[in-house]
Amino acid sequence: MKKNHLIIGFLLLLTACQPKLNIPSDYENNKNLNSLLTLKMGNNTIFLQDFIMNTADIDSITSSSTGLKCEIDSNKATATLNVSKEMEPFVDVKLWLKGVPYSVPCRKTDKIDYVFTYNPQGKIFKKVQIAGQMNDWAPTLSPDLKLNEKGLYEVTLNLSPGTYLYQMVLDGDQNHDATNPNKVDNGYGKFNSILQVSGYGDKFPKLFTEKFTRLNISLSVQNNAKQVFVYWQNFILPADFIKIENDKISLKIPAEAGLVDRSYIRVWVANEFGVSNDLLIPLQKGKVLTNARQITSADKQAQIMYFMLVDRFKNGDKSNDLPMNRPDVNHKVDYWGGDLAGLQQKIDDGYFEKLGANTLWISPLNQNPTEPYGYYAPMKTKFSGYHGYWPVSSSKVDFRFGTNKEFKNLVEDAHQKNINVLLDYVAHHVHKEHPFYQQHPEWTTPLYLPDGTLNTERWNDQRLTTWFDTFMPTLDLSNQKVIDMMTDSAMFWLNEFKLDGFRHDATKHITEQFWRELTLKIKKQNQGKSLYQIGETYGSPELIRSYLTTGMLEGQFDFNVYDVANTTFAGVGGSDLKQVQTILNSSLYIYGNHNLMGNISGNHDKPRFMAYASGDLKFGEDSKAAGWQREIGITDSTAYDKLALMHVFNMTIPGIPVIFYGDEIGLTGANDPDCRRMMKFDGLNNRESKLWNIVSSLTHMRSNNPVLIYGDFINILSTKDSWIYARKYFDNEAIVVINNSSKAKTIEVELPKILKSTTYNATFKNRFTIKENRISITLPAFSAEILL
Repeated sequence: MKKNHLIIGFLLLLTACQPKLNIPSDYENNKNLNSLLTLKMGNNTIFLQDFIMNTADIDSITSSSTGLKCEIDSNKATATLNVSKEMEPFVDVKLWLKGVPYSVPCRKTDKIDYVFTYNPQGKIFKKVQIAGQMNDWAPTLSPDLKLNEKGLYEVTLNLSPGTYLYQMVLDGDQNHDATNPNKVDNGYGKFNSILQVSGYGDKFPKLFTEKFTRLNISLSVQNNAKQVFVYWQNFILPADFIKIENDKISLKIPAEAGLVDRSYIRVWVANEFGVSNDLLIPLQKGKVLTNARQITSADKQAQIMYFMLVDRFKNGDKSNDLPMNRPDVNHKVDYWGGDLAGLQQKIDDGYFEKLGANTLWISPLNQNPTEPYGYYAPMKTKFSGYHGYWPVSSSKVDFRFGTNKEFKNLVEDAHQKNINVLLDYVAHHVHKEHPFYQQHPEWTTPLYLPDGTLNTERWNDQRLTTWFDTFMPTLDLSNQKVIDMMTDSAMFWLNEFKLDGFRHDATKHITEQFWRELTLKIKKQNQGKSLYQIGETYGSPELIRSYLTTGMLEGQFDFNVYDVANTTFAGVGGSDLKQVQTILNSSLYIYGNHNLMGNISGNHDKPRFMAYASGDLKFGEDSKAAGWQREIGITDSTAYDKLALMHVFNMTIPGIPVIFYGDEIGLTGANDPDCRRMMKFDGLNNRESKLWNIVSSLTHMRSNNPVLIYGDFINILSTKDSWIYARKYFDNEAIVVINNSSKAKTIEVELPKILKSTTYNATFKNRFTIKENRISITLPAFSAEILL
């Protein structure tokens, strides 16, 4: 009894010593972390509903910089942030509600005017353009290059430092820059040239977690931090909570953190060159989270996603097998019998728990047409809607997959096993048989443009209006009636089936207005808290980031990292690990070191990794035609080792790992539809079983070690075919070593002083030594080690 009284007294003393912010801890505007905004020079418009649920409650807006002028419009829908040259690299903007300041962290753009030149080697062109990641591959979005006095074509582009893939468009002919030796195969029979824009990234400050107590957190910083910004949820900590001594930062955890189960500390620092990496420190009842058992299915950074096409996953109920069986529909693009019953069986038998996937992304389940559409002339075939992306209903599960009741039961059973369920939602278009189009054709965009040309597959110049095919009308999501209709449809699926979020198809082809409306509806029915939504956008990082705010999506698939990592680990296309590191660093700067981007192992619209890695699919050939014309097998079994490296990479970098069904066993295939083969569960060969075990060990290792979820990312050394990087979360450290060469390799490097652990365990049992902070490790060909 006396001992218990002493403990209670000690805890009360601790609480009394803990400083308070004197703000509401669990209000609706504090449920989601306000996203970091990157502000361009001049005027920036922000939508206040992204940050405040009821914008009418906003009293005023202020900033911490005289170089940033802020003004709210009369109806309190938007605010204008005017950036001048005097603005510091990082600024805190406050939205005031009844005396309570909710912060929005902001950083100044790092874009510079970069003069790009092209040497025509004596030739004269009427029109010279550039198409690439700097303009989302739409040459009309950048000025034409003009001939200068030196005989070079030049243009000034406003770009952030980083790496850009591009091609030249010379009098309408688009190809790589023949004067630039740096290039990679683009997979379509041509090359993309590589442009590197230098910046001050090596002079940016760098932040690291150091140690913590019940009340305090200690950090270290490199490269001279001149500004320090610490947030608990959406409240900036005042100066008396923070102590700065040389390269050390100490901060106090506010007492309010102890009143909520999960909250976060976020930190940025800045100097005259730019802004540091961000730190994200999860708190459990006000204490720094260190035990993986405290992580729940609601912790979005801890997701490990698994994506399956329902029709190609498992046939659990043959009574609903209704293939078209028509001579004008090739078997490859017909229904194969996969259904919800099959997926239910794999949930029931613990497949996903054994594999270590805790979030399921399920392909669209809407009713699709019973007749085939489209046409592929080389094979003289039409297509069924087996994939689910041609909706003719907005509320009914396709009878070939099962019933609404089956889906409801499936989600409920998944939740019993702590598995999240995301549904692939199609908002961009409907099938022409859909009642929406039948009754309201005026609710879609024009199929023909004013110049009479067909508005199909105009991915860039008609991004928000283009049809994907003549039988798939694009919905006019600038029309409020259509927005209301489709957001209500999404909410039906969310509420009816108790989903945990969405994967969104064709994100960049949909207006921001739609995403804001949907996310606001989700927040309103969820006491202010958002659910995880991840989008699909092929394009520049800037375009991808434009959809990532607290009021729209939380993540998108990082195809820019995937494309270079996929070819590098597969050993094709001419890219190497130094390029992977460069692109990854760019992504971490743009999206944050604790982003919720999806790091995919594969994709249902691309050739399988194994096809390239085994050499059965030649890089640069027509990968779609290859899948129709010949059987793509696995003639070189080292492809399994290469795919294991891709999984190691995805499971140990920041972001959300996404396993494409079959990539856990090395399923192969050329491009769509060959990449959509039936999943295999029985009769695995030794290489398939070994890969499955590796993937399972990686997923469980990630889930059981918060350092791989929340840790700082530290690049140590990268070469063409080897890479060492680390993750650090206070005194927990992980070192990842990759050998991407065809020979065994001994890798030696001095570890940075920030890594202080002297004892590591080798996950894959490779021998290593660490002496006087220098590591030496020998790895077999195409292998990796993770030291924990």
